[in-house]
Amino acid sequence: MSKSENLLAVIHLSASAVYVVVANVVSATDIRIKGVGEVPTEDFQQGQIRHFDRLKSSIRQAIIQAEEMANCRIHSVWLTLSTPELLSHNGFGAVDIESGVVETQHIVKALSLAKASVLPNTHYLMHHCQQGIFLDNQEQMVDDAIGMYANKVTVMYHLMMMPVSSRQNIQKLIQACDVSIDHMLFDAVSSAEYSLMSEEREQGVCLIDIGASTTSICIYRENKLIFTHCIADGGNKVTMDISAELGLTMMEAEKLKIQRGTVDTRDVDPTRFETFPRVGMADEATISMLQLAQIIEARYIELYRVIFQKLSDEGLMDYLQRGVILTGGGSQIRGMVRFSKRLLEMPVVMTNAHIAISAYNHFDSDDKFKELNLRVGQRTLQTAYG
Repeated sequence: MSKSENLLAVIHLSASAVYVVVANVVSATDIRIKGVGEVPTEDFQQGQIRHFDRLKSSIRQAIIQAEEMANCRIHSVWLTLSTPELLSHNGFGAVDIESGVVETQHIVKALSLAKASVLPNTHYLMHHCQQGIFLDNQEQMVDDAIGMYANKVTVMYHLMMMPVSSRQNIQKLIQACDVSIDHMLFDAVSSAEYSLMSEEREQGVCLIDIGASTTSICIYRENKLIFTHCIADGGNKVTMDISAELGLTMMEAEKLKIQRGTVDTRDVDPTRFETFPRVGMADEATISMLQLAQIIEARYIELYRVIFQKLSDEGLMDYLQRGVILTGGGSQIRGMVRFSKRLLEMPVVMTNAHIAISAYNHFDSDDKFKELNLRVGQRTLQTAYG
């Protein structure tokens, strides 16, 4: 990495591809993307490594692509991923202050105490977000207490954990690619950093990141992360349903879903049938567009049922004044916003491009810059940008 630039590299592991992004972080409002890498893979499913060597090869290829585009070497990365093994809690650590002045060491000790209160021996703290700090017996939290006078500090955290064995396997994988992990993040929180506006976080919002094999969820209220969860279900289940119901291969079902599918059955003419070419077959398949939409709709209804049953069980339904923000490849199906609004009876929007993030023109070719500019706009890279 260049010493003259504040370069940051991110690897995002998903069930459909490995993404690598290199950016020059000038400030929180000026992030310049210098290089991206993307290599398709199916060797990371539901937070688990399916084939170590193949996935290692995919990661290395994506790193090389990003390095060549950014004209730099990557030695360490921030890593984002989702896993249904995620265990999350809201916790706190309370520390007495003999000197009467809050110092960094007190905040660090508070985190250690919070971890000790909720972290099982079998789990590793992969990610934590500070919610706020109470000084003495004050009822109002502050965001930064360093240097303030107090006899006691209580720091509130949202803690995200994964099994130690899973963390060790991921670390071994990344190190085998000749890079180290600086930080590991739950992908929904990374997506939220990219997507959510401050007023959405303040009023209460649920971000739902629908991936290929998992769906990640996080909820913010009063500008604080208060809930995270990951479900072992995503866009691949839709493809599997289409394949089973219509007698297509998975590849054919995925192509049909992307090209002609919709989740909004109200948009479909019930008398409409279309022919669809079969791979390696002379005869084409005749598909009812209504049946296709009904298959897709049923799977998304079930996904939302599972999500909102969990939110109801956790007592979080009253925290969603700004409704739902959708992101992830599985949310890109046609009709998703209209369908979701009607089903959930609350505001639903898709994520938008972040104004602070832009492609950085360091090339000697206009074509290379155009390629980077197009890729910066891809929704699949938003988690890495976050």
